[in-house]
Amino acid sequence: MQHNLRLAGHRFDLRPAYIDDAAFILGLRRDPELSRFVHPTSPRLQDQIDWMVAYEARAGDYYFIVEDQADGTPVGAVGLYDVVDRAGEWGRWLISPGVLAAVESALLIYRLGFEALDLREVYCRTLAGNRQVLSFHDSMGAERRRTLSAYAHLADGDHDAVEHVVTREAWPTLRPRLERLAQRVAGVRLV
Repeated sequence: MQHNLRLAGHRFDLRPAYIDDAAFILGLRRDPELSRFVHPTSPRLQDQIDWMVAYEARAGDYYFIVEDQADGTPVGAVGLYDVVDRAGEWGRWLISPGVLAAVESALLIYRLGFEALDLREVYCRTLAGNRQVLSFHDSMGAERRRTLSAYAHLADGDHDAVEHVVTREAWPTLRPRLERLAQRVAGVRLV
């Protein structure tokens, strides 16, 4: 969905993803380290551009580029989509290897959901084999809601997914934890 939402963090920002970002996004999606838990994607840039054009026409779909504040360099992508009845799923979360933007981009996507869009819940679905991301959601306090059997079909077969949820009621408790961690990772001095 075309939007003009921007969110500022401590070291990283979220800005709308544009068609001009298609090559960067394709590079993330084709990176062997990042693509292990991602639906297969075409190697053709035109296919990514076509996906971006279709994305811009979909309601309830907010796609962002994660940028380093220091120089505006794109370092990742993340989205909040399928926003219906004040609930939305966040995902499409890919951060360039070696960049410490994961915590802050998660904080910003939750701020988008609860503070900018006034959602009642934000959920995410992570493939069960992606232990690092599952551990992240568990440690930040997201509730495991359910397991979805054969949720995704990748080159090596079907994969289950774990759905985590954060509700509007839980957000005030979880936000300070994520905020402190994002500040620490960004090198911001805590007061």
